[in-house]
Formats: sequence, C-alpha cells, structure tokens
Amino acid sequence: MLKLRVITALILFPLAVSGILFLPKHYFAALFGLVMLLGAYEWAGFAKFPSVLAKLAYVLMVAVILLSIWLLNFILPMNFMNGLAAVFWLFAFVLLVAYPKSASFWSGKIIIISIMGFFLLSIAWYAVVKIHEIEALQFAQTQISGPYLLLSSMMLIWAADTGAYFSGKRFGKNKLAPKVSPGKSIEGVMGGLLLAVLIVILFTAWHGGQLQDYFNVIGITLVTVIFSVIGDLMESMFKRQADIKDSGNILPGHGGILDRIDSITAACPVFLIALSLVYL
Repeated sequence: MLKLRVITALILFPLAVSGILFLPKHYFAALFGLVMLLGAYEWAGFAKFPSVLAKLAYVLMVAVILLSIWLLNFILPMNFMNGLAAVFWLFAFVLLVAYPKSASFWSGKIIIISIMGFFLLSIAWYAVVKIHEIEALQFAQTQISGPYLLLSSMMLIWAADTGAYFSGKRFGKNKLAPKVSPGKSIEGVMGGLLLAVLIVILFTAWHGGQLQDYFNVIGITLVTVIFSVIGDLMESMFKRQADIKDSGNILPGHGGILDRIDSITAACPVFLIALSLVYL
C-alpha cells in the first residue's frame, strides 16, 4: 500500500505543480472545476444519495453553481466571497467542536449535507481560482504572481501535513479530536505548524523581508495551517458519520479526491482572506 501511495504521489505532484504554474487561468479554472465535480460526486456519497443518477444530478447542480460564480466573477466582490467563506468555516468549526452532538443537526439529512457540500466546494473553487488569477503581489523586494502564490499556499499545507505526520508519529500522545479523527495528535499539529513557520521564515529571509514581513507571513501561515487541519477534520467528521473509510478510490493508495483536497478546501479560502487583509 505504501509503495502504491508513493507512486501515485510521484505522478500527481509534478502534474499538479505544472498545472498551477503553466496553465492559462481559464484552463486552470476549468481543470480545478473538474476536480471539484469529482469531489461533489464523493460528497454525494456522504449524503447517502440513493442512486448513481441522483449523485450525478448533484454533480450537475454543483457544476451550475461553479459556472455561475465564474460568469459573475466581475460582479461578485471578493469581500463578499471572503465573508461567505469566513462564516461557513467558522460554522464548520462549531460543528466540529460540538461533535458528536452536532450530528443531530445534519446526520441523515440529505438536503443539509448537500447544501454544506455546495458551500464547501464552491468556496474552495473560488478561492483557488482567485489566488491563481492574481497578477502580481508585492512581497518584500519581490513581486509574486498568482500561480506562485497558490503553489506557496499548497506547499504550506503539504509541509504542515509532513511535519504533523512525523512529529505525531514520534511525539504524539494527546489526541486532537478523538471523536472525529483518532489518529491526529496535538503534538502532530504543533510539529506541522513549526515546520511551516520555519519554511516561511526562510522564504522571507531569501526575499529580503523586513520585520513587518515576518509578522505578516507568520500570521498568514498560522491561520492557513490551522484551517487546513479544520478542513481535514471536517471531511473526517462526515466520513465517520456516513461510516465511510475513504471518500472514494480514484487515487490508488490515497483514496478519493476529497481525501486529497480536504485540507485545501478550508486552507485556501482562509489564505485568500489573509492575503486580502494584509497585501491586496
């Protein structure tokens, strides 16, 4: 299983990086939209849709929402979408903290779970595409384009996941959310945070950052990584309630699409909010 997992990762990683850096923005938006639609099909499994046809109908509704957001891109203010993202993920955090009692609000209720999926997937798609579209952001003595900003946010998430895995395996004793994801530990999360912060400190030094730049990037990193964990736990909560181990089996050794992008669904919207408050 580990060998299969590594092989899949070695194939997906260069494809993901190449797509982020080299695809024109419209093609990238369409490609990531396809990823979201695959995620929508898996989310329909969490809601226990009765048939494949019903799941495909849900995917079609998500596609219409994403297309509408794309067409209204010049009308919808970024502050509105950022506010929507903030409200949604704060609400999701409340559900996580209150779990399993909070499950009475949504468990077994197809409509509520479907609406949660609409918000989660569309907000994530908007944030990723919006970051990718940024023309140039002045950071320290360098201008950074949207694709590199998006890749930086992904690197933060991957670094935090890696740091959490190794520190949790070595030092993990105190469970973070045992009722949602028994494998996660507080020590693992702290290790992931420390590795991510260390990376952005080195990144800032490389670009000749001033003291304020260090404060800015450390703050952005902390909230992004924390919400990447919340995104991961959010998916785990719905899987646990639906009695599903993996969201799907499309990625050998990794499970489903949602299993790979669960952290991104929360981290990228929060990253965009933080960027807009500090730099945009």
